[in-house]
Amino acid sequence: MKVNVKAGNKKYAIEFSVHPGPRTGPHLVVMAKSSKDLDMVQDYIESQGGGDKIMGVIVAQAVEKQLKLPVEKDYGYPGAGIGLNFDLYSVAKSLK
Repeated sequence: MKVNVKAGNKKYAIEFSVHPGPRTGPHLVVMAKSSKDLDMVQDYIESQGGGDKIMGVIVAQAVEKQLKLPVEKDYGYPGAGIGLNFDLYSVAKSLK
């Protein structure tokens, strides 16, 4: 999955791989596909003041746009990469 982000006058086209998460429930893990992509993620995070939360939100929005299902960043995910959860309350609400 490719995500395009912009910071100042620099543009980054970062490739991510998507895997089922190790947790129970609807969970995905998104990781930089290569060391080059990881370097771009780190450069982007540094250009945004060092916080990686915004990258997780951007990736969650890209996954949500592609799947057309509500996705949220899992702020409690302890592993490598970015943990994402499907918002099943929104899915269930739309099925009523």
